[in-house]
Amino acid sequence: MGVENAVYIIALFIAGVITGALALHASRGCAKTGVRAFMCLMAAIAVYSLGYAFELSSTTLTEMLFWSKIEYIGISVLPAFWIIMAVQYVGKDRWLTRPVVFALFVIPAITFILHCTDSYHHLYYSAASVNTDGPFPLLSITKGPFYWVHTSYINLSLLCGNILFLQKRLQTATVFRRQITVMLTGSLIPWAVFIIYLSGKGPRDLDLVPFGFAFAGLIFAWGLFRYGLFDLAPIARDFVFEGMRDGVMVLDEQNRIIDFNPAAQKIVQNLSVNDIGNSAEEVLKHYPELENKISSNEFGQAELKITQGGQLSYYNFRLWPVKNRRNRLIGKTVVLTNTTEQVLLLDKMRILANFDNLTKIFNRSYFLELSQEELSRAKRYQLPVSIIIMDIDHFKWVNDTYGHKAGDLALQTVAGVCKEALRANDLFGRYGGEEFVVFLPVTSPEMALSVAERLRKNVSCSPVLLDNYKINVTASFGVFGVENAEGVELDDLLKNADHALYKAKSLGRNCVMLAGVSTTPSP
Repeated sequence: MGVENAVYIIALFIAGVITGALALHASRGCAKTGVRAFMCLMAAIAVYSLGYAFELSSTTLTEMLFWSKIEYIGISVLPAFWIIMAVQYVGKDRWLTRPVVFALFVIPAITFILHCTDSYHHLYYSAASVNTDGPFPLLSITKGPFYWVHTSYINLSLLCGNILFLQKRLQTATVFRRQITVMLTGSLIPWAVFIIYLSGKGPRDLDLVPFGFAFAGLIFAWGLFRYGLFDLAPIARDFVFEGMRDGVMVLDEQNRIIDFNPAAQKIVQNLSVNDIGNSAEEVLKHYPELENKISSNEFGQAELKITQGGQLSYYNFRLWPVKNRRNRLIGKTVVLTNTTEQVLLLDKMRILANFDNLTKIFNRSYFLELSQEELSRAKRYQLPVSIIIMDIDHFKWVNDTYGHKAGDLALQTVAGVCKEALRANDLFGRYGGEEFVVFLPVTSPEMALSVAERLRKNVSCSPVLLDNYKINVTASFGVFGVENAEGVELDDLLKNADHALYKAKSLGRNCVMLAGVSTTPSP
């Protein structure tokens, strides 16, 4: 054995061991997308490399043809596994139906059978001999018709794989492109070597293809450990990223948009692939709230309002850093979750919790809460405040005479009439039963008395209409207020107004009472 021969053999043995080790390593992650095909591919390359090493160490035609048959255990299936790996890696699993997978292995199966039985028909090798013209003996073959079928199949598979990797690289975000670049580079090398071998530009009868595949295996090995080729494969990115209901945008460290999913396009209208590479400030100029959040670089989450087509939508905004393995910031992700339904539901629940279901005005607890807030403000600025408590006269008689439907309608009518007569900043609520209460911010007792009188007249002039009945309803009013709210408690206001109401009812109802002063109903 010459030195040159030994170099080739040792190199092939090393290549076979490395690709075999890769296949073994990949077998531990078979559940991951694309890994099983990668494992089978590496195993096939290992068989090819080791078989060719033994072929180069042989000296007789019989030995060479034997090891050639061993090589074809791997060579025949290489194109099928290559296509499967590429298809899975770029996220096109749906293409790999059972009939398609079966079809991918038809030519490999025929190739292996014809190669093993070539001595009977010579469809694969028209002739085979030992070439002893070089520094060491080599198997010299004359290519038969089916050899070119298999060769065409290998070329087609490598071409298809390269096209898929290239297309995916062009479509994938920058942060994912390194993985695709590794796969693309690894697939180009054996193809280039194969073209050189077929063109006859390489050493005569020396098959350089296993070296090309072995070198591709080394690149894959580097990518596997450097970038975790199958730990974050683009297929996972496609299934999760593209299928997310949340809008996601990926930006680089300079706030340029480098990727987004379809959900983001629904949120940011007119967002397209043409915006990739442009700054977020430019792309989101019509969404100032969103752009300001991104530009702030404050990682975390917040609630956000976005107007879309004249309609206000609510979103949970999350801004997270994207870091490389060295913990260096290389970009950021923006995640937008539509919370409009939840916000509207919470608003509805808030209304149910804070408003009286029958009259649609504040219930007692919410009225007291808001009134306490207003009173605190009045105390701070020493402002006047007043309270009005009103009660529908003879309400029990209305219920007993006309039924509870009439009573409900009376409550609704009185509430509606009073609400229309009050200011927007006045607080109006149902105090209990047929009683209503009004908190008047920045209102003196005299002004409150005038408001109560206006309410009384409006109520008395607004009969309740039920079927063929016209029911006249009146109400009595108790008013209490202070010129300066400092030192005053809400309970004091309510208690005094309630006492005034009691006096109003004792005077014959349908009147207003303020601290010893009363107004009687107009004739």
